[in-house]
Amino acid sequence: MKSSPFKSLSAAAGIALSLCLPLGAQAGNVFLTGHDPDFHAQDNTGAANLLRAGLNFVTSGTYNTGTAKFLWVESDRSVPSGHRYGQDALTGALSLTLGTNFDRVNGAGFAGVNLANYSAIAVASNFGGTLRRAELDAMIARSADIAAFINGGGGLFASSECDNCGNDLLGANPDLFGYLPISVTSIGANAPFTVTPYGASTFGLTNADLNSPTHNSFGATGGLNIVDTDSTGNATTLAGNVTLGCGGFCPVPEPGSIALVGLALVALGASRRRRA
Repeated sequence: MKSSPFKSLSAAAGIALSLCLPLGAQAGNVFLTGHDPDFHAQDNTGAANLLRAGLNFVTSGTYNTGTAKFLWVESDRSVPSGHRYGQDALTGALSLTLGTNFDRVNGAGFAGVNLANYSAIAVASNFGGTLRRAELDAMIARSADIAAFINGGGGLFASSECDNCGNDLLGANPDLFGYLPISVTSIGANAPFTVTPYGASTFGLTNADLNSPTHNSFGATGGLNIVDTDSTGNATTLAGNVTLGCGGFCPVPEPGSIALVGLALVALGASRRRRA
């Protein structure tokens, strides 16, 4: 008995899609920004909108519901001049509650925390938040765990990380965003900043939400979508629903795109059937 061309093509499509995804992987939401909304949200409505949009995205809308907590990563050492605790933007501008909406860990705490207890990991900026070398190193040491967390459906939010951008807390030649599965190139940012159609439609952001002082843009997108750009056209915020396992961030096809592929395969199978 000949096999049905529909079954053969469906099997082929399934194999093709499976090659794009790590075994057992789900998609996680990732939001990386060269802005430091954890600092500016404390006295700027636009920055609060950006912080809220990013956290809402990576937690799939649960950041303020009390149904699931996210993990905030930031130093608890004294705040140097020119910096603030990014956590204060969470409890102030966003009216979140420590212990109910989020937990906070420093580098030592991150080393042993059970990531499975959280909807997302959220990382403070190193300027003007208080992400220090200890936190960055702790996340780099657990980069494989972070990748598995995203592949399990967890989210990741990260604010600006810059080298030699002022009263720097990361030390000399830090491995910026080194806990990510790709080499993210942190480069200088050049104002003004412009929201992209993706950023406007997906997050409801406007240019006014983006034009606080900003500390890095990105030299590569790594498979993520561009939310806004600086005046030279470099991406300053990146986001996407992704898996890890293709050498970086692997965008997950939209349901509509998968449906179109399925329809095309069905049409191809019908054509072959008629010719048989």
